[in-house]
Amino acid sequence: MKNLLKLFLAMSVILYFTGCDNSSDAEFDEAGLLKFYDGKTNINDHEDKMVTLGFNLVFTGNYEAPTHGAECDTGTFPVRNVGEGTGTHFKKVTSLFEFCVRPTDIGGGTYPEGYINAYFEDEDGDQLFVHVEGEVIPGRVPGMPNYALSYFKDPFEILGGTGKFENASGDGFTNDYNFLNKDDVQQTSHHWQGTITMKKGKD
Repeated sequence: MKNLLKLFLAMSVILYFTGCDNSSDAEFDEAGLLKFYDGKTNINDHEDKMVTLGFNLVFTGNYEAPTHGAECDTGTFPVRNVGEGTGTHFKKVTSLFEFCVRPTDIGGGTYPEGYINAYFEDEDGDQLFVHVEGEVIPGRVPGMPNYALSYFKDPFEILGGTGKFENASGDGFTNDYNFLNKDDVQQTSHHWQGTITMKKGKD
């Protein structure tokens, strides 16, 4: 009976120390929190994952008095446009575009000609920075209303942002035009489509 008890105690000690050896699969961080590992993956690693999604914005812009005239070279003029609309990843969105335009012989203009400040902002104040460049062309193309005065269908690029748009990237094309509203005030209509790569779960 004593021998059986000794054997039982010995096995208990062995099992105890064997269980302790498994602690080699766990580490503690500087804050004293246990970090668990599954193979090479740290399941407590909260590094943001990125996902690529569709990007679709529809908004209307209003021309305002520019304040960046000093940024525009000789032969160009400043343009400021502020808008509102809706879009994926934004819900309600506001827009700001400041750039310089160089008039063309056909009555349009190329932009941004050396300076551009452009971003979208969502309801929470997160901003998405963009770059767009191209040419405003008089007239309209099929699919645009007959009251369109001129149009600009140009490539854009996403350059990161703040909040949920931090480190965002992407690109696409604009489908925009100038028009006169019922009060004979010139406005802009915008439809931007493309893709955006942003933090997963933040869209």
